[in-house]
Amino acid sequence: MNLNQLYYYKTVCRYSSITRAAKELHISQPAVTKAMRELENELGVILLSRSNKTVAPTAEGEIFLR
Repeated sequence: MNLNQLYYYKTVCRYSSITRAAKELHISQPAVTKAMRELENELGVILLSRSNKTVAPTAEGEIFLR
């Protein structure tokens, strides 16, 4: 886990969109997606519930966000 992953996660949660978070962070959408998957793998929990257009933190993700 690194600070970039934590910052990306916070930004994704704020915008409820990986694409919008990537634009805000000035990085590519695949880079944010990869960072989120790596963070979830390192923690061993699913942090984000993904749907077609939005993402939202899971119950575990809400706790982690705090």
